[in-house]
This record gives sequence, C-alpha cells and structure tokens, in this order.
Amino acid sequence: MKMSAKFLKIIGNILILLVILVAAPISLPRFFGVQGYNVISGSMEPTISVGSIVYVKAQNFNELSKGDIIAFESGASVVTHRIISIDESQMLITTKGDANENEDFTPVAYTNVLGKVIGHIPFIGMIAAWLSEASGKIVAVILLICGVILSNIGDKKAEKSEGDKQRGQRINPKAILVLGLVIIFGALGGYLYIFMGYQKTDNLYAALDEAYVKTATESSEEVPWDKMMDVDFDSLLQINPDVIGWIYVEGTDISYPIMYSGDDEAYLRTSIDGKHATAGSIFLEGYNLPDFSDSHNIIYGHNMRNLSMFGTLKFYKSDVEYYDNHRYFQIITPEEKMRFEIFSYFDTEAASWVYAVPYSDSKEFGEYIAKLLQNSYINMETESISVSSSDKIVTLSTCSTTGMRFTLHGVLQETVSTK
Repeated sequence: MKMSAKFLKIIGNILILLVILVAAPISLPRFFGVQGYNVISGSMEPTISVGSIVYVKAQNFNELSKGDIIAFESGASVVTHRIISIDESQMLITTKGDANENEDFTPVAYTNVLGKVIGHIPFIGMIAAWLSEASGKIVAVILLICGVILSNIGDKKAEKSEGDKQRGQRINPKAILVLGLVIIFGALGGYLYIFMGYQKTDNLYAALDEAYVKTATESSEEVPWDKMMDVDFDSLLQINPDVIGWIYVEGTDISYPIMYSGDDEAYLRTSIDGKHATAGSIFLEGYNLPDFSDSHNIIYGHNMRNLSMFGTLKFYKSDVEYYDNHRYFQIITPEEKMRFEIFSYFDTEAASWVYAVPYSDSKEFGEYIAKLLQNSYINMETESISVSSSDKIVTLSTCSTTGMRFTLHGVLQETVSTK
C-alpha cells in the first residue's frame, strides 16, 4: 500500500508538471511582450515546420533587415515569411516563404507587420491551437484537477499506510468515483460550452434572417434571381452601421450580413451585435471600398464545424455535382442586387497572390484572372463562362482542412437596382 500511495503521488505530480510545461511556452512569453502564433502552413519549411509555435516581438521599421523572418496580417490570416527586400521610401516589405518558388505577390505594408520572429519551437503550435479551443482549455483544467486529487490521495495514503496494512484496505472507491465524475462531466461540459457558443450565433443570425430578410416561398427555379430575397437594410443599420450588404449563395444556408470596418480584425471574432463570437461575421477585405466598386473584392468567413458561416463551401471540393447545383451567389446592398457566377475555386496559401486588391480594368487584372482560371478545380474547357479584365470579381475566402485557404471566385453577371 505504501508503494501504491507513492505511485499515486508520482502520477499526480506528473500530470501537474505536464500541464505547467505545456502552458508555460504558450503563456509566459506574453509577459515579456512576445506573442506566439501556431504555424499551419509549410511555406517556411524546413526552417519552420508545420505545427511549430513562432514567437514574435514588435519591431520598429528601421530595425527590420533583409533576411529577417516577420509575422504580418494578410486578409484574415497571420503569415510568417522572410524579408527579401525593403522599400524604405514607401515602407513596403517584399516577403517570401522559404519553401516557395516565388516571392509573395503583394508587398507588405509596415502597418500590417506584427513583428519579427525571434524564435520557434516545433510541435508546440499544434498544442497551442488545441488549447485555444474551449475543449483544450477544459481538458487542461481536468488534467490539473486530476493531478491535484491524485497527489493529495497519495499523501493521505502515505500517512495512513500503516493502518491500511493492518486492515488490508484498498484505494478508496469513492475517490475513483469522484475522479471519474470529474472527467465525465468535464468532457460533457466542454462539448456543451462549444455547442452553446455555436447555437447562440446560429440563433442570432436566424433571428436576423427572419426579421429583416424576405425570401420567396416558391422554389428557386420558379422565381427570377432578383426576386429570391429582399433585405431591410434600414433596420439592420440601426443594429450596426457597419453593415454594407448581404450575401446569399443560392440554394444553400449561406445567407448573412456583410460587415465592413476598414480592417480585417474587427469582425474576425465579433458578431453583428458587437459581442464576441467564435464564428465572427462575414466581412469585406479592409483594403476594398465598402460599395463593392472595386474590380476585385474579397469577402471572408470562418469554416465552422457545424457548417455555419462559410462552412458549406467545402462541399464544392468534396461533391462533384455540388457546383452544377450551386453556381451562383448574390450580393445585395441598399442600392442594388448583384448576381455572380462561380468560375473558379481552389486551395491556396494564406499569403497567396489571390489576395491582391483592388485592381481595375488593366493588363495586370487580366493576368490575375488567367491565373484564377489556371488554378481552378473546375474544368473550364467544358464551361461557357466568359471572364475578362473589364468584369467585376468577388472572392469568397475561408479556412481549409489542408491548413491552407479555400477561395471561390465569382464574376458579376447581372445587376438590378433596388431603388
């Protein structure tokens, strides 16, 4: 029994130490002004492998040099790439991933630089990503509680070892029961927390849809596209003046307000009511004009596990018939309704050339469109969609299970005034 008590204490201390060792490299650097980011792309391999955590410290522009690895905002993502050259007059930085053949398509403005990478640790990034989720936090707390319980049981067992020997008493079954209940209810609580967060966001947008969106009751085949949906923007703007439009992918559950703040952070984890939400909002790229007048506009949305937001866009990749049945999406604004036909979609890196905006009718934009067609998963040889530099393009962007980004591209086909 003495050996058993000692064993329990050792196990408990190991669990406590394990939680501390895992949490320390994630949380402690923040006290020294260093931010950690997990790496989900292989663009910096072999220097920095997928699953690493990189440590980033803010730097003044004149402290950055060619060859430094920096972290910067790109759309709704954070990218870690190496500096290739610096334009001091414009405060622009040209970057490249070590594993990439070409430089990043768009130079990075210093205002988007988060800082210089001062170190990295392999594998910890995957743990950090997991711990950032509610389920990870709960498991860590459960392990810590189990460690404390086992350690205390071990102490008590050691104190009573002589008496236990005489009575032949085994480990108290009540302690095992308590431990089991902690683990079970802890796990259930984690799932419940995640579910409630998703449900709260779903209920919010469902209520908005019911109150401020009028949808045709007939099937989509029987209704002209511009009669499928009407949006009460006057009421929506009373809720949040950052509402600039509504997106609807025909025949799907993707039907949400589009937000615009001039940056790519405000609505990343914030819903239309201004409250924190894991699902965030659908929002327009900060470098675009809010009236969708640019030749190329980018709209971001999270790829949620419950298929909300842009979660169902993945079906374009997994179902060969999905594209044929869902070829169009609409962007509705207070002034007009626009219908876009999807002509391209594919996976790409977070700092990809795809995220260049805003463009205009030019040779460069024509070359950009050609690359969209070239990389597309759609066999455009069998399609009759015509796209040129004089057209308006909208890109829908979301996370991909490959650790990259999934982008879907539509060309404007029709416009109808709502005035």
